[in-house]
Amino acid sequence: MTPDEFRDGLHKLGWKQSDFCLAVGISKVSVSNWLTGAAPLPVWAQRHIELLLKLHDMAATLLEPPTRAARAVRRLENEKTRNVDS
Repeated sequence: MTPDEFRDGLHKLGWKQSDFCLAVGISKVSVSNWLTGAAPLPVWAQRHIELLLKLHDMAATLLEPPTRAARAVRRLENEKTRNVDS
């Protein structure tokens, strides 16, 4: 992962460098050094941001507002369940 990819990942999450620092317990200087290329980006930090991005994408998918079609299907399923219980 390049420093630009790391920066883009933070941006996609809506995080600042300081947010990442607080989340993982490191100094702002460390992240700044990674982003400027003054220090290599550790593998653990790459994996951490990748995991956060996957979770972000999953949450976006799972928390999408339901479509009318999906609501209609759920309504029919609920009606079937009520009819069986009667």
